[in-house]
Amino acid sequence: MSLKLKSILFLFVFSLQATFAQSVRISKVEPPNWWTGMKYNRVQLMVYGEGLEGVKASFNSPGLKVVKVNKSDNPSYAFIDIDIPSNAAPGTYKLTLQKGHDKATLDFPLLRRENPSGRFQGFGTKDVLYMITPDRFANGDRTNDEVAGMNDHYLPDSAYGRHGGDLQGIIDHLDYIKELGVTTIWINPLVENNTRLSYHGYAVTDHYKIDPRFGTNELYKKFVEEAHKRGLKVILDHVNNHISSFHPWLKSLPAKDWLNGSKEDHHTTRHINSSVYDVHSDPAVRDFNNHGWFVNEMPDLNQKNPYLAKYLTENTIWWVEYTGLDGIREDTYPYSDQKFLSEWNKTILNEYPGFNIVGEVWMGDPAFLAPFQAGSFIPKAFDTNLPTLTDFAFRDAAADVFANARGMRRMYDDIAKDYLFANPSNLVTFLDNHDVERIMYLLHSDMNMFKLAVELLLTTRGIPQIYYGTEVGIVGGPDDGRKRADFPGGFPNSTHNAFTKAGRTEKENEIYDFVHKLLEIRKNSEALQDGKLIHFPPFDEVYPYLRVSDKQTVLVVLNGNKEAQKLKVSSLGDHFKGVKVLKSLLTGKEINYTPDIQLELGALAGDIFEVK
Repeated sequence: MSLKLKSILFLFVFSLQATFAQSVRISKVEPPNWWTGMKYNRVQLMVYGEGLEGVKASFNSPGLKVVKVNKSDNPSYAFIDIDIPSNAAPGTYKLTLQKGHDKATLDFPLLRRENPSGRFQGFGTKDVLYMITPDRFANGDRTNDEVAGMNDHYLPDSAYGRHGGDLQGIIDHLDYIKELGVTTIWINPLVENNTRLSYHGYAVTDHYKIDPRFGTNELYKKFVEEAHKRGLKVILDHVNNHISSFHPWLKSLPAKDWLNGSKEDHHTTRHINSSVYDVHSDPAVRDFNNHGWFVNEMPDLNQKNPYLAKYLTENTIWWVEYTGLDGIREDTYPYSDQKFLSEWNKTILNEYPGFNIVGEVWMGDPAFLAPFQAGSFIPKAFDTNLPTLTDFAFRDAAADVFANARGMRRMYDDIAKDYLFANPSNLVTFLDNHDVERIMYLLHSDMNMFKLAVELLLTTRGIPQIYYGTEVGIVGGPDDGRKRADFPGGFPNSTHNAFTKAGRTEKENEIYDFVHKLLEIRKNSEALQDGKLIHFPPFDEVYPYLRVSDKQTVLVVLNGNKEAQKLKVSSLGDHFKGVKVLKSLLTGKEINYTPDIQLELGALAGDIFEVK
C-alpha cells in the first residue's frame, strides 16, 4: 500500500471516529414539560442520551431562553438551565443540542396552567386523612395485574407479592371513602417500582411515571379530579431520600457524587435520628445517619449535588402542577440532607402558598420531633420550613395506653409536652399505618379499647389519620405483609365485601358505624376541629378534656378503667359557669347541668358532650 493511500485511509478512519465521537443523541428529557405563569420559571432540564459532553443548546423561538449548559461528569447526561419568561406563550418549543456539525432536537411542551380553583388546597385540622396502600386496597383493572418487563410479579397469595390493587380500584371506591366521612386521601407512592418486592412503592425506578400495574399518569390525574369532584383532597407520598437499586441511574450515574457511597461500597444507616439536632452530637454521627442507605436495596441520594437537588424539587412541583393535588407526605424525612429539605419545603410552599407538607419523622419522643417543625424555638443553623410532622409520639403513647396497660396518665403526659412544638395542632396523629402494627392487632381485637382509642384520635388536637381498613377492624399481623392486608371485597379472592353494609359482617358493621359516627361528629363540630385543647390529669383512669372554640365547647371523657366510674363535672374548674345542658353527641341524650352533676361512665367507655 502506498504512503499516500495509507494517509488517505488514516484520515478517513480518524474522520469516522471523530464523527462517532461527536454523535449527539437524545433519548429522554426530564421534566417532560413545564407550564406558563409559574413562579418557579428557571427550570433545569436533565437530558438523557449519548455524546452530550460539550454540546451547545438553543430554542427555535425567543420565547424560551437557554441560560447555561452545565458541565456534566457523564456524556450520557446534560443539565441545561432554561428561563421561561412570565409572558411566554404556551406551545411546543424545539430544543436543539449541537456539537460541531452534529445536532439533535427534542420537543419541549410549555403548557397553559389550569385554573387553580379546587386545586392545591392544602390540608389541616378540619381534615381527616385516609391512608391507602394501593396494592392492597382494591383491584379495579385485572388487565394490569401482570405487566411484561416488570421484575415483580402478581402473587396474590404471597404476603410480599403484588396483589393487584390499583388506581382504578381506588376510583371505584371514592364514594365509599366519601361516605365514611374522611376528607383527604394519602396513597403510598404510585411511581414506577420496577424492582423486586415492589408492592409498597418506596423503591422508585422512574420519577415521572406511574407504575403500569397501578395505571397511567393520565389515570392518576383523573383520580385526583374525581376525588376533587367529591370534595376529597389528595396527598402525594414522595421520596427524596432514596431510589431502587434497579433504577436506570445505577447503570450509569449522572454524576460521581449522585449517591452517598456506591452499590459496592456503602453503609446502611443506624437510624440515629436523634442525632440530627443533638447539640452534643459528633458531625460524623449525623453524616453516618444521613449518608447511610436505608436498606441495601435502596441507594441513598446525595442531595448536596446541586443538579440532583433541582431534579428532586422540580419533580415534586411537576406532580403537584400536573395533577392539582393538595399536599405532600415526605418519606424518611430525617435521613435526607436537612438544608436541602429546608430549601425544598420553601420552594414548594412559595409556589403553592395554601399547601401543606407533612414529614415522616419516626421518633416517639416530642423532644426529638419538635425541632423538625417550622418555627421551632430550638436553636439550629436554619429553619426547616416544614409545617407538619407525623406524630409518632402520639401513636406510641396510644399503643402504651390502650394495648400495654400503661394507663391514661401516659397520654396526658405526652400531650403535656406540646409546649415543645411551634404548632402542636399541625401534627398528623394516628393509631396505625403501613409501617406499624394495626391497632386491632395490638389490642387483640378488644372492641372497648378500640373504641376508646378511636374516640381519642378523632377528638383531641391534631390532624387525624385513619389507615385503610381500620374502620372495619382489619387485624393484620406483626410483619409488613400482614400490616398491609387486603381490604375485604377489593379483590377477586375476597370472602366478603366490606365496602357495603350488606357485605360486612355484624362486627365489621359495628366498627364501621362507630367510626362513621365519630367522623360525623367531628365534621359538624368547630370545637373538635379547631378548638383549644384543655385537658385534665386522669383520675381513676378517667381522662377528661375540653375542646373550646369561639362558638362551641365540647367535653370529652374517656374511662380507661375496667369498672364504671363517675366524674363530677364541677371538679374541672370554672369552665361550666352558666351551663344548662350537657348533650351527648354519641347518643343524643341531654343531661341538665347542676354544680353537683356527676357523669356516669361505663367500664372502658367514653362519651362526647356538647356544653350548652
